[in-house]
Amino acid sequence: MLLIVGGLVLLLVIVIAAAVVLIVNRADGNPTANQSTPTARTKPSDPAAVEFRRVLSAAPGSCPTPAPAGTACDDEGMRYKVGKVELDGSNVSEVKVALDAGSSGWYITVNLDPEGAKLFGKLTAGLAKQTPPTNQLAILVRGRVVAAPTVQSEISGGKLQITGSYTRDTAEALVAKITG
Repeated sequence: MLLIVGGLVLLLVIVIAAAVVLIVNRADGNPTANQSTPTARTKPSDPAAVEFRRVLSAAPGSCPTPAPAGTACDDEGMRYKVGKVELDGSNVSEVKVALDAGSSGWYITVNLDPEGAKLFGKLTAGLAKQTPPTNQLAILVRGRVVAAPTVQSEISGGKLQITGSYTRDTAEALVAKITG
């Protein structure tokens, strides 16, 4: 009888220990074997589809289909004349959404690899000396302008922020466009 009670107590201890391990794993964010966690893409899925180009001119208007070479439009009704591809998505190592705690505004961070950082530094050094709209950098995805931020100064180091009137949803939508 004592042997049966001892066996049941040992079995109960093992079950409780297993339950505690499962609860702790779920609480600290580590998935258990039967949990799946979605993985957010942080790099462009099609690097060749993402292009960084100088804005040569910008005006309201739509793009004819097919758009002439060097012309691209955005979803806001702007038509851009753009320069050559200066770097592409293969130089992007990470794209993500961030919150500016000071203003409660959302922005997008883009990190570049060392080669991209060098190319981007040269590109932004030249753009910062220009006047609007030729101080803008068009970010195209599959031929559409998804953002055309103004460059105010050289951006070296390969870490850039795209700021604007972004909500969390619009910032996440932009990241999704860039990462595919």
